[in-house]
Amino acid sequence: MNVQLVEIFDRNEGNTQRGQTYSVRTIFINPAHVVCIRESYDMLGLLKEGRLPQELDSRQEFTTLSLNKGTYGQDIIVIGSVNEVHKKLGVNQRQLLQG
Repeated sequence: MNVQLVEIFDRNEGNTQRGQTYSVRTIFINPAHVVCIRESYDMLGLLKEGRLPQELDSRQEFTTLSLNKGTYGQDIIVIGSVNEVHKKLGVNQRQLLQG
């Protein structure tokens, strides 16, 4: 079962000539592929500097999810505290194994 979250991302990733322009989008995550959940302190700094979308509240929290993509991993940043994201992913819930 996939979980809906809101990702914050750099629209100009890899383009160093422009300033960083962040945006938000809805994503769906398979909780089975999440390896690590941690706070994203870098985003808090950018929020305080006013470099993130204006619709974000100044008290907003951010979480970095490390995803297993087979040979390598990928980090994404989602909106919400570590505890909120952890709960939404249902990591504490017991899952029955079929087989």
